Amino acid sequence: FPWFFSAFAIFLFRQHFRTYPQEIINAARIDGFTEIEIVLRLIVPSALPAIAAFSVFSVTAHWNDLYWPLIVVNVTEKMTAPLGLLNFQSAEGVSYGPLMAAATIITSPLVCVFLLARRYFVEGVTMTGVK
Repeated sequence: FPWFFSAFAIFLFRQHFRTYPQEIINAARIDGFTEIEIVLRLIVPSALPAIAAFSVFSVTAHWNDLYWPLIVVNVTEKMTAPLGLLNFQSAEGVSYGPLMAAATIITSPLVCVFLLARRYFVEGVTMTGVK
């Protein structure tokens, strides 16, 4: 469902921002930073690993979503990739060779995104752990 990962984002970012030291914010205020500068120059750059982790989770979840598009989409041309995999089923059974080839093609962009963002992803997941 499209609204599930919003709750996950709230939890992930809340955990990340709870670990942010208040002393750094106070030091920035003493140095003359405005509240907007504190957010834009200190807090947002430190949240990039959490943003990357959430982005990978969210894109993967929405990319692989099957049930919500199955309910909403009824035109073949607008089907998502997982719905397209359902077309490999027929009355005779499943064509496993073409199905696996299509699944490899469908998952390859996600694997590439993860490989490019894995450093931020792992850092974001470990930095936002529950203490």
